[in-house]
Amino acid sequence: MGTEGEQPFAIPAKAKGVSRQHAEVTIHDDGRWTLRDLDSTNGTFIRDKDGQLRPVGKKTIDPMTFISLGPDNSKGCSFYARQLLNPGNFLAEYEFLNAKEDEYEAEVEKIERNTRIIKWLIFAINVLIVVFSFAIESQMSLWILRSGTVLSTFFTAVYDANGIKKRCKERYERFRQCPNPQCSHRLNTEEIRDMQCRKCKK
Repeated sequence: MGTEGEQPFAIPAKAKGVSRQHAEVTIHDDGRWTLRDLDSTNGTFIRDKDGQLRPVGKKTIDPMTFISLGPDNSKGCSFYARQLLNPGNFLAEYEFLNAKEDEYEAEVEKIERNTRIIKWLIFAINVLIVVFSFAIESQMSLWILRSGTVLSTFFTAVYDANGIKKRCKERYERFRQCPNPQCSHRLNTEEIRDMQCRKCKK
């Protein structure tokens, strides 16, 4: 694979970061797939389960492994290994992306559910503190009210719902890349659900 490679899709010579003979995939008789970097200038990367691109020298992969020749799709060429056997057919890739989108939506729903629980907990604690403070002497009640404020602030700081949702979105955003090796477009949810990139129409 490379700008002068034998992959079933063209990689233009002007593709930044892609060597003439960049990497190779060997499909063994026992069904194993092996990816090997051919001492390329900018490296060969695969996407891990968290969406991060990791450099590889030689590694066993499967057809749904996301490969990047060069650092990322905007500078090099990225694709799912499946395209080496099924060029131009992106059904499996979009099914994979839809499953990831389902995971994302389920995770966001869980975060929102936990947020509601935390808010109700804080509210209940504050109500109990106010009620309890009225039932005892005034000096102690002031201390209890201040403790309640500190406790509420602590819960809010520890469970930063917006921060958790932002990190979750960033993690899944890494997967939202058009599966077409010749397209660098980042897909949105609508495109993934429609199973078509609005830029390359694939």
